[in-house]
Amino acid sequence: MADLALLLISTLVIGQAPGPQDAPSPDGEPAVLDDVVVQGRRGVALVEPEVELDGFKIDALGADDIGQVIRRLSEDFGLGDGPLIIVNGRPMADPGVFSGFPPDALIRAEVLPPQAGALYGETDPSRRVVNIVLQRRFHSRDARASLRLPTAGGRSETSLDLRQSSIIDTRTRQLGLKLDLDTALRAGERDQTRADGSAAETVTLRPASKSLSANWAQTASLRDWALSLRADGRIQERRSTALREDEPTGSRQTSRSLNMVGGLNGKLAGWSVQGALNGAVSQNERSGLSPSDSRTRIVSANLSLSRPLFDIPAGPAAVSLAGRASRSRSETEGAAFRTTHSGRAEGFSGSLSVPLLRRPIGEDAPAFHPGDLSVTVGANVSKTDSGRGEGTNLGFAWNPRPSLRISGNWSTSAQSLDDAQRFEPEYYGDPVVVFDFLTGEAVEVLPILGGNPDLRAPSTDQLSLSLAAGPFSGFPLQGGISYNRSDAVDGVGGLPALTLQVEAAFPERFHRGSDGRLDSIDQRPINYASALAETLNTSFGVSASLGQGGRRRDATLRLRLNHTWNLSNATTIHDGLPSMDRLAGDGGGVSRHRLGLAVDVSRGAWGLNAVANWREGYRTRRMIGQDGPDDLRVDAFSTVDLKFSYQFAGPPPEDGGRPRRGTGLQVQLDISNLLDARPSARLGDDRSAPGYGRDDQDPMGRTILISLKRRF
Repeated sequence: MADLALLLISTLVIGQAPGPQDAPSPDGEPAVLDDVVVQGRRGVALVEPEVELDGFKIDALGADDIGQVIRRLSEDFGLGDGPLIIVNGRPMADPGVFSGFPPDALIRAEVLPPQAGALYGETDPSRRVVNIVLQRRFHSRDARASLRLPTAGGRSETSLDLRQSSIIDTRTRQLGLKLDLDTALRAGERDQTRADGSAAETVTLRPASKSLSANWAQTASLRDWALSLRADGRIQERRSTALREDEPTGSRQTSRSLNMVGGLNGKLAGWSVQGALNGAVSQNERSGLSPSDSRTRIVSANLSLSRPLFDIPAGPAAVSLAGRASRSRSETEGAAFRTTHSGRAEGFSGSLSVPLLRRPIGEDAPAFHPGDLSVTVGANVSKTDSGRGEGTNLGFAWNPRPSLRISGNWSTSAQSLDDAQRFEPEYYGDPVVVFDFLTGEAVEVLPILGGNPDLRAPSTDQLSLSLAAGPFSGFPLQGGISYNRSDAVDGVGGLPALTLQVEAAFPERFHRGSDGRLDSIDQRPINYASALAETLNTSFGVSASLGQGGRRRDATLRLRLNHTWNLSNATTIHDGLPSMDRLAGDGGGVSRHRLGLAVDVSRGAWGLNAVANWREGYRTRRMIGQDGPDDLRVDAFSTVDLKFSYQFAGPPPEDGGRPRRGTGLQVQLDISNLLDARPSARLGDDRSAPGYGRDDQDPMGRTILISLKRRF
């Protein structure tokens, strides 16, 4: 009977997956029950993580907040732009309420295997899941001041960031205020030969800007439900001066925005429910080149449901449903026009995930088993004022061994267009430098941006296959390889690079002065008749503890190497232009190979973060389909970024454990583009390429950031 009671207690304490409303114990905190000590773990996910970072490895990333931690994980492990974030092992309607918390508010962060999405109500099988586990109790008041300067001078970027954060079981609160002041970088402060002497002192290569942003976020629990509220506001002003018909013309842009999100998640009649209501208002005023005043209001709602549907020998099959709806209204008034647009959008998606195989556990498990296998099938429909979209998807996840994971996803979709892609007002963007093949010179032009009401809805087929391995016993090495293919019809994108044939096909999009000099390009989106791209991505990583490095902090090392190989990239705009092989240089060249290396080292009070990126050179052809002496050959390019940090001793933790980073004064030195590398190029016959002087493509070059961060 005593053994049975102990088993029951262990099951209740260890077996559940605690969430924000459960107030579980943090990692390693024991629960003592009648002389029985049971070790619990906070925030356990439904599946074992593929990658796990404890608190000290999170500190080694050198991130400023939880949002940056998630971005680093997305970059290092190829998770895409928007992984699904769950908190303490549970889905949340608005996980963004925690993105501004300091990194040491996390106990650990986990990248879950591909099959986890379906278990947490995600209807897209290709979307990955990141589990962030918060401290049970946490309080901080942080101030951060920073100054960034290019070593060549001419510009300064100043920032002041104040935050107050607290976590008490299920109740959290975060307040933040940030001020940014950036001065302008002018052409006269760099070797700019394109601007004449009189204009060089006024033309800006980088605009002056100032912004003030504030945020508030709070969570609480109501019985078995978790509530969240978040508000973000921002005011920004940007000033720039550009040449228009050889005359300097000033522009000013002022924007104000307020965004509010309310979230609710919990259980209802066996369903896991997440719902969110979002309201946003913004105002944007422009003067100078494209004077206008626009106001936008958006209200949107999202609801997702998931639950086990039926049981089969390998486990429960789960169904996930999601719906979304939005309403928007925008008003734009210019010097000679006034437009009003009201839009609406609805969408629905659903998926069914079925486990086909599950590896037996226990003494009776066979010596050989094919492992765990699950499949997910889904569909979606959407409707906007611009048309209707629909799609289907299919995914599988197979784990033949605990350290080996194979997954794949296929989808086909006819997408509905976003209203902004069609109806955003026309305006001038910041000046850019382009190489004009017609005149053989580099010119600074003003891009025309905005929406294109003539766009057609695209259709896309996508396929991805991936294999991941590790970590291995005794050696924490992980690696993976993935193949991705995208085949689109009527795909939406920007105008290809300026060549003679592209200008001949779109003469209305290129504006030249009376002397034939190019001064603006209409870069509003267009439809591509077809576009095919294939990539092969590989990655290797190692994460190891180097023992204690002073002040009882762990010394850690993380190393990540990523390689992207573009296998094919071909685009056909319309019948008037032949198919463009981007890898060969048609329509603007594309690098075939890219490499990225990230190294994070933390030892005692010291931290080092290094990021190196390399891009292979490429060619941009003057004439589609053939190399020539007037082509543009862009050289290979590499950059190295370094960040050093030192953490002064702060107050010891109340539990007597090892201190985390962020508890005392922190000094940080960040050197971007350490080698002061600048893009360079030659023409096809090895002549110097105009527009690729030292300051032409990148007038900033190497920059140094010094920041002080203090917890009060």
